[in-house]
Amino acid sequence: MATVVPVVLGLLALVDAGFAGFRAAVGRNALIRKRSYHLLAARRGLVGGAIGLGLVALLIVATLGCSADPAARYGELVRAGTRMLQVLVPFAALVVASLAAYWLLPMRESTFVILVGLGPFTLIRPTVVLGATVWSVAGSSDWLAWAVAIAAATGVLAVEPVVHRRWYLDPV
Repeated sequence: MATVVPVVLGLLALVDAGFAGFRAAVGRNALIRKRSYHLLAARRGLVGGAIGLGLVALLIVATLGCSADPAARYGELVRAGTRMLQVLVPFAALVVASLAAYWLLPMRESTFVILVGLGPFTLIRPTVVLGATVWSVAGSSDWLAWAVAIAAATGVLAVEPVVHRRWYLDPV
């Protein structure tokens, strides 16, 4: 669990960042063939997410390096990450199921999936991230767990607006 939890959290954050980059660019291009445009947007989101993830990792490494008992502090971070995954994994599973339904179903049904699944999931995403952050630090007295959870949530939620403002403010 000591390595699985941070790896899963990191992968979730990077996948979310790619989708955030995509969302930042959607509706900004009137071209018919947008595949390269959307892939570039997803890469930009992924890079933004990787930068945020790197800053969180730097915070963890610097603090654990100066800690008197790094194993105990890391254990607390893993417990907080496990609690965070208890919220994020079910939400991610619902999103993946909605995406699969969108891609696999005929046009009418895939439109319905957007209306009842992907659209609302995008709207409640910040609330889910906030809830996962609060749940992850519930009962924790370690300031590092709080700092990492808040920094990670801020980084995840900042990708889309930063990418949007940097590259996609004006329509093409």
